[in-house]
Amino acid sequence: MPKFLLAYSLLVLKPSNYSYIFIFLISLFLFFTGLFSTTGFFVATKKFGKERDPRVLFREVLKISAYVSFGIFIFFFLRGFKLISLLNIFLSVAFYLALGYQLFIYGRKER
Repeated sequence: MPKFLLAYSLLVLKPSNYSYIFIFLISLFLFFTGLFSTTGFFVATKKFGKERDPRVLFREVLKISAYVSFGIFIFFFLRGFKLISLLNIFLSVAFYLALGYQLFIYGRKER
């Protein structure tokens, strides 16, 4: 089954075989972790590259990206079992983005 059908069945239909959902969610979790850790590492090396060891920096970025990917995984997992709606997902993500901006970007400028 192609991935777009898996995503469609996860978001719209209630499938009869849940193994497809779990395989899709695990691959989505690994993809997001790799994507966020790679881009986060490049951003962090531009910002903190001269001050810190790159290995320690990559470990911290990998930990943060795994947490973010796990949050996305949980949202899609709950959506797959029709426990939350897409509106709840978008509102929660918008809230966490605004909170992260307030804490990490705006808060650093205030100090």
